[in-house]
Amino acid sequence: MGEHRQLLMRARLEGDLPEAGPLPERCSLHAADDHARASWNWIIRASFDEKQDYNMIENDPDCAPERVFFLRHARMDVATAAAQLTGTGEGWIHMVGIHPAYEGEGWGRFVVLEAMKCLKALGLKECLLSTDDFRLPAIKTYLNLGFEPVYDAGDDEMKTRWEAVYVKLNDFEKPAREPIRLWPEGQSPDLEACGGQEPEMIPFPVEGSRGAVIVCPGGGYTHLAPHEADPIARMINGAGVSAFVLRYRVKPFPGLETPLKEARRAIRLVRSLGYDKVGILGFSAGGHLSGMAATLYDLGDPNAADPVERLSARPDAFAPCYGATSLWLFRKTEWPGMLLGQKNPPMAELIRYSAECNVTQDTPPAFIWHTADDPVVTVSCALELAKALAAKGVPHELHVFPHGEHGLGLAGDQEDVREWAPLCQKWLLSLGFGRD
Repeated sequence: MGEHRQLLMRARLEGDLPEAGPLPERCSLHAADDHARASWNWIIRASFDEKQDYNMIENDPDCAPERVFFLRHARMDVATAAAQLTGTGEGWIHMVGIHPAYEGEGWGRFVVLEAMKCLKALGLKECLLSTDDFRLPAIKTYLNLGFEPVYDAGDDEMKTRWEAVYVKLNDFEKPAREPIRLWPEGQSPDLEACGGQEPEMIPFPVEGSRGAVIVCPGGGYTHLAPHEADPIARMINGAGVSAFVLRYRVKPFPGLETPLKEARRAIRLVRSLGYDKVGILGFSAGGHLSGMAATLYDLGDPNAADPVERLSARPDAFAPCYGATSLWLFRKTEWPGMLLGQKNPPMAELIRYSAECNVTQDTPPAFIWHTADDPVVTVSCALELAKALAAKGVPHELHVFPHGEHGLGLAGDQEDVREWAPLCQKWLLSLGFGRD
């Protein structure tokens, strides 16, 4: 049996190259820097093979750090491509990777085009790349950038494979992600006070998944951080678990009861879709919301006219990620007053919206992670919550990493902190959230 051959493609570099278009919001391009090893390993190992290592780039005389490009979203590198110049003078677009949590955004185009520009600047008139038949999104990108198939006229095998690729490309479509309204249009609570904004969820379903996780991005209840939204849902999908990104309403809202109602409604609504288990995971302020949902739930109203409202809002699991789970621990700051709409909130209000103060024996299992030197949300939030869970005998995992800024999301360039994601995936599977 012959050795598997990859598909070969070639693009001309003479004349004007295609336009990349404006960089997406919060994105930038850069060559290899101090984070290159960690970022490259995170992206390529997830995209191709766990055995890959940046050494293959560093030790390759055909590569150079200034020709290894990264697309950075927020504070994290999520895509990479290298411009390889061989000893025989050929130019190759080498090791193109987009982390699976960021696939589907079209961001690979930017790093590939940057590598093409680099080779053009070196005086090359064409460049080559190789890929696999099943990488349809990548092939579509390459074709749009002017790459064409390369094979000998008598190579029937390669001709047949390319014909099959074109057929699949014609049928290839990105998954439709139509937002799901939490309530019928115009029926959301506090609609006028929230400026007419309707809360909704973005679905990331996995066929056969027994459980689903509601993802609550952070943002201090003033905005929703995009790097803590869709990429997290895709990470959860990677474990064979469905996910729903909750676009809960932020300030101005009348008070914390507004997002709490939305979290409860989201849990009921996802449960109504037939999932056996429903969890809620959140970052920073979204972690606070997940803590409220896990400790201030109700079991539904059996007499409600709306069948969704008859279902329990108790999540089967919750996961605060550097979560600001305690208003009590923020009592000396302006944050609780901003959220509660009063300058000096009474102690009872601070306690009500602090998860560690409301843990019972019926609180669902928790997965908690934080960094010890988080400069925005004190690690005490995680420690006090874990202490309260332990006191009531509630199963939980607690992971405190020594160092890391606030708002890390998937923490791709932090080789220790990024382990939270596979740990969380294993935890969800241990609770029965995976496929049948």
